[in-house]
Amino acid sequence: MPRERGFTLIELLVVLAIVSLVVGIALPFFAKRGADAALAGAAIELQSVLRAARSDAIASGREIAFAADRPGYRLDGRHHSLATAAALSVEIRGAARISFFPSGGSSGGRIILRGENQRREIEIEALTGHAILLP
Repeated sequence: MPRERGFTLIELLVVLAIVSLVVGIALPFFAKRGADAALAGAAIELQSVLRAARSDAIASGREIAFAADRPGYRLDGRHHSLATAAALSVEIRGAARISFFPSGGSSGGRIILRGENQRREIEIEALTGHAILLP
């Protein structure tokens, strides 16, 4: 009597156990990568906002102020939230705000964007007003 081809129940259970083990090990890695990507995206978004604030100050001929405001930031007195993640906080090191001047310069400072386990920093140069995302 010929045997039928296929997998036994034991073979299927062993394969399912191995797949479950691999997924269980890999899942925390992918969750951490997602949080890192959200922080990186928020840092790039914030850098763009700061560049636009500098440009607005030059174009309008008036001072534009940036301030940290949980859970986001204030730009020219209006509250804004980061689009990428709500679990991030914005801080300014050493000052209550950073001002961008019509001359293109700024008061300078460093903005710290904090996530769950990491942080990114943006340096605002006083002379040029440029926002530089630090590695």
